[in-house]
Amino acid sequence: MTGYAHRDKIDSKMENGSQNRFGADGFNQRGIELADRGWLEEAIKEFNRAIELDHHSPLPRINRASVFLEQGRLCDALNDLLEAVRLAPEEPATHYHLGVFLSRYGSNLAISELHASLNLDPDQVDALLHLGTTYADRGENREAEESLRAALDVDCNDSAVNRELGVILMEQGKIHDAIRHLRVACEQYPEDVEILVDLGMAYIQAGFYEEAERTLTKVLDGDPQSLHAHYNLAAIYTDWDKNDRAIQHLERACTIGPVRVRDWLSDDRMFDKLRTDRRFVELLEANPSSDNK
Repeated sequence: MTGYAHRDKIDSKMENGSQNRFGADGFNQRGIELADRGWLEEAIKEFNRAIELDHHSPLPRINRASVFLEQGRLCDALNDLLEAVRLAPEEPATHYHLGVFLSRYGSNLAISELHASLNLDPDQVDALLHLGTTYADRGENREAEESLRAALDVDCNDSAVNRELGVILMEQGKIHDAIRHLRVACEQYPEDVEILVDLGMAYIQAGFYEEAERTLTKVLDGDPQSLHAHYNLAAIYTDWDKNDRAIQHLERACTIGPVRVRDWLSDDRMFDKLRTDRRFVELLEANPSSDNK
């Protein structure tokens, strides 16, 4: 985490009325010294004594949490930090240490608990799905793909799993495999515009522009404000030299997400054939303050 918590970092008024405060401080300090030397189990014993003497102090719990983290005991560390916040909700340091833990170890804890759940019941599709998406959020696509394929071994038609796997495969350039999984998801939920957008983008990457046009047009039937549908249709029409239709969709996209669209257009090679069009230049030169949503 961020080092150990000493009494001078916590408002001493918080502990007024504790008869064992000074003894607890001694054990807490001794625990810090032992932890710094790498004697983790001995340090925990000292922090335990400090907690026994002063149940109201958050300090030894914060420090014991740091030792638990070094031992890989994430749940134990989280319990101590939550208890520290409960004991001293007005003390900034307790929230700080909990916040640092969540920012650094939140996904680790999620993965650990999901694996623990799967060790007890390996056929939980939802657990495998969430494990896969957690890995994907961390950029660990190989592990994400393994988890999602394991979920499909349990239920090959699960739409959420097929969609997530399709998106990951698309990001890896495995386009045809991605399309196969996204089609399965669409069969389950043919009106789901988010799945349709993903499928349309996969079709574009595969060069199947006619299929992409049909899919993205269907998206706009259900959601006329779909930024990605307008943008990708514009790319298709640019490739087909249908500049009027391309500009029409780009203008619509710019009314929905002007900042994002202009950022994408700045280096998107699919629009190279449109860059000499005066209307395209005017779109790029506009200076929007923010996206609408």
